[in-house]
Amino acid sequence: MQTIALFDVPTTPQPAARPRRAPLALGELPVSSVPAAYDREHLYSPKANTASVVDHRPGDQFAPLPVSPSAPKAWGAWWRSEASVSTPDYLGLEPGDVITLHDGDTATVVSTCRFGAVVRYALPPSEWRGEEYAEQFVTARNQFGHWYR
Repeated sequence: MQTIALFDVPTTPQPAARPRRAPLALGELPVSSVPAAYDREHLYSPKANTASVVDHRPGDQFAPLPVSPSAPKAWGAWWRSEASVSTPDYLGLEPGDVITLHDGDTATVVSTCRFGAVVRYALPPSEWRGEEYAEQFVTARNQFGHWYR
């Protein structure tokens, strides 16, 4: 006779959850693969056109991001070859980190690149929308510790 189990218990151990890292103190420049600047109480990564006029900490792996061209085809090439290059972190954010967005919602960092960090946040339930979450880039942090673009 076969018994029916109410719960399937995995026989292999599950990986331990990654411990939540403490957020970087406000006003402190993170050790990061991209350059970091702190100006008027906002943390951001300076671009090539502003890096020469602001105090900043150089990136461990990357120089300031070059200015984007305005022509559509040139912009696409710049995005693929410069801006969307994967990085291990962005201003101290790493995939899996939980952050607070400018509106107070929490989001999880999905990936990082030279341009910024892609974060995923939950959407409120709706009968008109099938998605449960949305994604956006964040590129800076304000004086309250909230991230925004």
